[in-house]
Amino acid sequence: VRYFQKHIPCSSCLDEKFKEVKSVKKLGWCGNPQCKIPDRMAERSGMAFCDRCKRVNYCSRKCQKVHWRAGHKEQCEEMRDIRKAYEKSSQKSS
Repeated sequence: VRYFQKHIPCSSCLDEKFKEVKSVKKLGWCGNPQCKIPDRMAERSGMAFCDRCKRVNYCSRKCQKVHWRAGHKEQCEEMRDIRKAYEKSSQKSS
């Protein structure tokens, strides 16, 4: 909406729409399959992501611990290794 406010002559007509969009809570999906919240959807501002692989989000520290013990530990190491290899190859090509 900000882009259009800057590039459309009638930017004042977008102000109301901008307020509406900004008031909508942004949701994220909890990566723990055993998460108890409805549809595993939580407000993104309160979520945390796995610090190792940086690929999985969680609604709470509790969900992160449960998922870690349920098998994310093994997946995480694989994803981390893939990410590091990619970053290494990206640096070589720069």
